[in-house]
Amino acid sequence: MLSVIGAVSPPGGDLSDPVVQATLKVVKVFWALDDRLANMRHFPAINWLQSYSLYSDTIKGFLNSSVAEDFTSLRQEAMQLLEEESELQEIARLVGLESLSLKERLILESARSVREDFLHQNAFHPQDTYTSLRKQYLMLRCILEFHTLGLKSLEAGRSLEDILALKVRERISTMKYLPEEEAGILDVYIGVEEAFNLLVPSQK
Repeated sequence: MLSVIGAVSPPGGDLSDPVVQATLKVVKVFWALDDRLANMRHFPAINWLQSYSLYSDTIKGFLNSSVAEDFTSLRQEAMQLLEEESELQEIARLVGLESLSLKERLILESARSVREDFLHQNAFHPQDTYTSLRKQYLMLRCILEFHTLGLKSLEAGRSLEDILALKVRERISTMKYLPEEEAGILDVYIGVEEAFNLLVPSQK
């Protein structure tokens, strides 16, 4: 297999530049580097909404059979959260955060967790320098399980403040620094379920 990697640097990061557009017509993977993310010290500074891979369908079968059968569906769910976050942030900038519903504010918090606890990488940390596909799956599963149970808790009448105050969120934020062994991440996942069972005892 031969992989060719190239870089295009349009003036001002303008992706409508003719050279960029001509390049996008022939490549199947595009990583859009974002100076805004770099200034926020979010590394890798790859814009998740502008970047894409046309190989997603090609590797779908491998990921679902070798890692977990719902790996690609979790990835799609995470991407949907990030897309919704972008739309809600624009609304919040125009009319204020208070105008958003509790569900929408939970979406913002869950998307932030995807960004900071999953996508953000500390290349100087021995555990976060490299993460296996299996660990990535388990981490993403924890974050999305928190979101799913959070939505159910809102429907059950619990406040958003109660949900965001759950101490298991601290464990989610540091799980990427856990060793590769599954036990540590699975313990966090169990902790998520236990926390919501205490918050809403009848929740399944």
